[in-house]
Amino acid sequence: MTTDELVRTQGTPDTVVHRARRALRGLDRRFLPVLGTVLTLALMLGMGQQRYSTERVDFISMKLLSNLLVDNSYLLVLAVGMTFVILTGGIDLSVGAVVALVGLSIAEMFGAGLPLPVVLVVGVLIGTSCGLLIGVMVQVFDIQPFIASLAVMFLARGLANVISVNSLKIDHPGFSELAAWSLKFGEGRQLWRINASMLVALAVLAIAFLVLHFTRFGRSVYGLGAGDGGAAVNLMGLRPARTRVWVYVISGTCAGIAGVLFALYTKSGFNLTGIGMELDAIAAVVIGGTLLSGGVGFVLGTGAGVLVYGLIQVLIAREGLDSWWTRVFIGVVLLAFVILQRVLAVRRR
Repeated sequence: MTTDELVRTQGTPDTVVHRARRALRGLDRRFLPVLGTVLTLALMLGMGQQRYSTERVDFISMKLLSNLLVDNSYLLVLAVGMTFVILTGGIDLSVGAVVALVGLSIAEMFGAGLPLPVVLVVGVLIGTSCGLLIGVMVQVFDIQPFIASLAVMFLARGLANVISVNSLKIDHPGFSELAAWSLKFGEGRQLWRINASMLVALAVLAIAFLVLHFTRFGRSVYGLGAGDGGAAVNLMGLRPARTRVWVYVISGTCAGIAGVLFALYTKSGFNLTGIGMELDAIAAVVIGGTLLSGGVGFVLGTGAGVLVYGLIQVLIAREGLDSWWTRVFIGVVLLAFVILQRVLAVRRR
């Protein structure tokens, strides 16, 4: 093949650059925040691979992914529920308090002799009830989501204090067995596992993806985030009022599930559990590419945002820095994504 033929086949470097630019211009701008999340995750993984890999063990491995999901399964479930709310332009500040209330309620119910299935179901329904209360206040009484969820946050935190101001250990045999269950793969330093919390979190993520992108309800959720008070949803023959209530029910249910998962993770309940956890969930959603103004975002991006959040903690621990540096770096990443969202919103207008 001659040089001219090679150039015509592969293109000059300038041509390749122009093609890349045209591809980016042709990309739907809704995908740009998620693309930023994926690039951030890839950059962090690359840095970790370069700095912490050895001849015997690679930093990027199934063990790393397994540990990230095991340690952050409850946060993934919380963030999935928060994604539904934020897509409608709302907010839910109660989820951290609900996690604390569910954990203490589980400890109390086991102390009262209730069976494991009843305890797990009631724990989830506690979160569902809190979400339903917020949804009714927002839709029926036209209370701002910030105020409604703040009220339920204080209610849940107060009820947790009523149950106990001390940490309650959960030592039920069936619950402990469920917490310890796992499937193990590999050997030695390459050993990784799949536990019950990870399976539940991934199942919640998969269900949320199907609901948001393949159902009428999902279209209603995105329609509510258009900022027209649900007028577009009404024109499409959908039901904005019911949808607005249901997104908070979903968020509350996810908070109830997260409370159960966190109790499995810590095997205890404590009234101060979950302080700031709602902000972690919101940060994961925003880092995952969902616009705080609503209407744009993808739940799989939220999953990537949780991985970024967890990976920041891993890298800081590997560097030997104090844990409070986690908040600093998460704040920097969050600020970068908020600025990116603002730039995209201005360009879209």
